Amino acid sequence: KKQVQAAQRKIAEHTYYPPEAIARGIEGDVRLLLVLNEDGSLADVQIAVSSGHAILDNAAMTAAYAMGRLSGVTAREMILPVSFRLR
Repeated sequence: KKQVQAAQRKIAEHTYYPPEAIARGIEGDVRLLLVLNEDGSLADVQIAVSSGHAILDNAAMTAAYAMGRLSGVTAREMILPVSFRLR
């Protein structure tokens, strides 16, 4: 649980809300499956549950790759929720 929260904080620093999605009022939740190497680097990222919008799914995957390593994470796989909400 703590590891997921730490990962959520880290991915939030890299998550970019696509302007096209904002313009179209698209919101959603993506669940990513992260597969991690022993050093916390990403071996693979997959969409576990789609938001229903490819533009948000792609933005979430891009953010996952941008965050690089997850330090202090011992899990080899993790489901990471990424939310896109318009304020």
